[in-house]
Amino acid sequence: MNAGEIRTVAIVGAGAMGAMYAAHFVAGGLTTWLVAAGERAERLRSTGLTVNGEPLTAEVVDPQQADGRVADLVVFAVKHQQLPEAVDLVAPLVGPDTIHLSVLNGLDSEEIIAARFGRDGVLACIALAMDAERSGSQISFRQAGRLTFGPTDTLGSAELVAPVCTALDRAGLAHTVPEDMRHELWWKFMVNVGLNQASAVLRAPYGAFKPEGHPRSLMEALMDEVLAVSRPEGVGLGEADVAKWNQVLANQPEEGITSMHQDVLAGRPTEVDIFAGRMVELGAEHGIPTPYNQAMRWILS
Repeated sequence: MNAGEIRTVAIVGAGAMGAMYAAHFVAGGLTTWLVAAGERAERLRSTGLTVNGEPLTAEVVDPQQADGRVADLVVFAVKHQQLPEAVDLVAPLVGPDTIHLSVLNGLDSEEIIAARFGRDGVLACIALAMDAERSGSQISFRQAGRLTFGPTDTLGSAELVAPVCTALDRAGLAHTVPEDMRHELWWKFMVNVGLNQASAVLRAPYGAFKPEGHPRSLMEALMDEVLAVSRPEGVGLGEADVAKWNQVLANQPEEGITSMHQDVLAGRPTEVDIFAGRMVELGAEHGIPTPYNQAMRWILS
């Protein structure tokens, strides 16, 4: 594929993260589309969204009525269980040179996207340290966090990195490009398995996990199981990765809450299947006990 300048960005998912990123791309002067169809598209057009009190001016685009328009960059910001439908929805906006980024949690979203659109245009990505929340049509955030992205041995290529960096710079979104993106994916998986699940079952904000105590002990026990499984997976997470997370956690807002905690409070389905469920499967495959994750699966399913 030919990696040219990114002028048009399609955001799939108008929740807290998707709207936050859309607002940044709009502010950076990029043509920005919120991808939606049917009743959802009409609702977004009629009601609109506000981000930190400002109306979001991104155009709502129904791919079936897009008249051949093609996005240079597609950002997937839906829940994991919505991804297969999202991939189908955005397909008419995807061309041979479209680049794909997924800010979904878990280990497998890039594979789902690559199965539909090919591996060459998909870059692995994790989103970290954002605190966006949604209440009705209002989205608020104090920090947009940063995106860590790049190719892996089986996804994307180095030539895609520069245009994405330029687009993120224009949007004012912090980003890094690591040498080992698979390791970074697993590091974020460790964080999600530990903090997100513990916060969801305890209904506890970030601040509860900073000092020593039962919340932190639960988070660490869940993360320890990820460390154990990562070794036979050829990733080898270790104490340095835990220390890196502790540095990030220290800078999180005391009263901020994780996306999984938000899902529990709102009565929405959680991502327990891609966290605890995936861990239980990996543990069984490698003969490694995962009792803490099994408990999360029982409680949050």
